[in-house]
Amino acid sequence: MVVVGFHHTPASEHWATTMADQRKRPSPAKASRKPRTDAQKRRRKDLWLARQADRQASAETRYLARYDELKLEMARHGQVIGSLADALAIEDPDHRFEVMKARVERWDAQWSIALRKRDTRGKIALGGALLAELASLDLSASTDRDFHRRLVDLLDRHVLRVRDRLLVRDLLTGATTVETPLPLRPGGQPGEELAEALAAVGERFSSFEQEALAIFVGDPQAEHEAVAFALVAELAEEP
Repeated sequence: MVVVGFHHTPASEHWATTMADQRKRPSPAKASRKPRTDAQKRRRKDLWLARQADRQASAETRYLARYDELKLEMARHGQVIGSLADALAIEDPDHRFEVMKARVERWDAQWSIALRKRDTRGKIALGGALLAELASLDLSASTDRDFHRRLVDLLDRHVLRVRDRLLVRDLLTGATTVETPLPLRPGGQPGEELAEALAAVGERFSSFEQEALAIFVGDPQAEHEAVAFALVAELAEEP
């Protein structure tokens, strides 16, 4: 009886052998690409033009919708937007789309600027009314003192930047002619200096602020440097 031995190949060796065999196999030849015929090129171009027309029509619909939104929004504020009638009457679709796009985008940008200006004007009017009210306060009266105290508390909770708090405090002090107990930083002391408040919150003076403060207190060195800088700038402007 002949006994045939069985050789067991570990899975890792079998995988390595298989991968080696696969690397040795020649890669299939790439199919040669036949040049497109004129008819195929025309169909491909027609398909691209059709898709381009669909994209342009979709974009034109979006611009028309935005125009209607602007018209309603501006009407609510008593403003009138220009007309698109002449643009829509253009027969050439590409020219019509470009004219419509340019007009709607320009009106959209102009209206955004107008809204920002309107918002700024409203804030200035509100601040002016508040300062006028503060100027008429009689801090000997309990109701006026309570109003002043609540205003300072509101500012203490909502104005967080050190430089903004310094500006607001100076405005309030100038309007009421009394010292406003608003610290320069949340949780700080009312009598804290600006440099101390900036250091406490991890900020510091810029080089411009340092020069300006030095000149303000009469530092001779800073004044000399400022005069020299102005002279150099004046000489640079000469032909």
